[in-house]
Amino acid sequence: MATTSERAQRASYLVAQRIAKCKKAHTLAEELILPAVVDMCEVMIGTEAANKLKTVPLSNDTIRRRIDDLSDDILSQLLDRLRCCSQYCIQLDESTDIASAAQLIALVRYPWEGSILEEFLFCKMVPGRATGEEIFRLLDDFIKEAGLSWGKCVSVCTDGAAAMTGRKSGVVARIKAVNPNVKSVHCMLHRQALASKAMEPDLHFVLNKAVAAVNFVKSRALQTRLFGQLCREMDAGHDTLLYHSEVRWLSRGKVLQRVFELRTGMSEFMRMEKPDIAEFFSDPEYIAKLAYLVDVFNALNSLNLSIQGRHASILEVSDKLTAFMRKAELWRRRLQDGVTDMFPQLTEYLLANDLPVTVVKDVATSHLAALSKHFTSYFSDVNTDAWDWVRDPFAPVAIHSLTGKAEEELVDLSCDRTLKAKFQQQFCIVDTYQEAQRSLGRYLKQQCDTSDMESDAEKTAGRFKRFVKI
Repeated sequence: MATTSERAQRASYLVAQRIAKCKKAHTLAEELILPAVVDMCEVMIGTEAANKLKTVPLSNDTIRRRIDDLSDDILSQLLDRLRCCSQYCIQLDESTDIASAAQLIALVRYPWEGSILEEFLFCKMVPGRATGEEIFRLLDDFIKEAGLSWGKCVSVCTDGAAAMTGRKSGVVARIKAVNPNVKSVHCMLHRQALASKAMEPDLHFVLNKAVAAVNFVKSRALQTRLFGQLCREMDAGHDTLLYHSEVRWLSRGKVLQRVFELRTGMSEFMRMEKPDIAEFFSDPEYIAKLAYLVDVFNALNSLNLSIQGRHASILEVSDKLTAFMRKAELWRRRLQDGVTDMFPQLTEYLLANDLPVTVVKDVATSHLAALSKHFTSYFSDVNTDAWDWVRDPFAPVAIHSLTGKAEEELVDLSCDRTLKAKFQQQFCIVDTYQEAQRSLGRYLKQQCDTSDMESDAEKTAGRFKRFVKI
């Protein structure tokens, strides 16, 4: 049986863990959480229980020490696993925070008990210049202090910066000097962001005008308040604009979406202060190009979000990238034929203003062709055909990338007809379940015309999902 002091200490660690997860100030525990809990206990349970809670140590310094202890324990467990596993790979990213300090972030992937796990390894401030030499020194010191081996490192993923990928003095070159067998990979997300920057001069002009308008409104508090008041009077749906930031990959799409939605208010607000920008928002051709950019960047943002994730692999990412490149080519061909239904904002604007597709046809098709070309260039080295056996180990494909022992194990697996039957049965059940869900959704959508019926439909769908849950 634990004593009161032991239970109080455990409670202190649990509170510290919640504060760390919520990223709140350490003083929150002593100033708010403890007094609130004591008050609730006095009302609901009694004074005696409340007095016991007062023994829980939750001072600012105590919470800091507890969080440090938790962090050290998690790192210790991770390092123990990395020392035991046969191989691991790391991902590096150097970025400058809001305090203008260069931070080196490292993530690690490793096999453990039949699964591939991904964990945060460390975040260290880079003193002085963020050169390849300095970044490698920080990384190498950590590897040595942790008792890890560079020989187990099989891959390094970087953001493609010169300090990381320099041929002679980059971080990757220095790692390969220690372990020549390490493979280097350029992060898929960074490549997608770089490939998305390709833009025609006309479209770049539209983007710059939109950003200039946002900066003008947001540059002074008074202008921001007046613009917000105007938007509320016009029932615009929004009363604030969003800042554009190059380092935030989703920024362009969100900024352009908001500017497009508030284009009428922007035109009215700029009429007295910035006539050139007001003229831009009054020109139907420019707004049509803005609508096209909104649709394209929304598609790019959706792609970017879809290839993110804790356990995203090159197999799923390559499939989505290939699909986007084919869709971009499809969009270009359809746009040449005068079809715009794949761009909802553009289609709606053209119909509402009785504008022909020709106002954006040339610049849009040129942009889509350049976008497809840049994606092909950045992802030319991505070919997962050799890894189809990972998706379906029973498919008759030639394997050339495995060792002799691993290929023998794959042969044993692929010849096991019992496992093959279970594998096929599982996918058959999943396909049937998904098709049944889609059919039920279509039926309920047709039947539900009122909010009450929609609520009943949601309950029915929930019961159906529980019934066919795999």
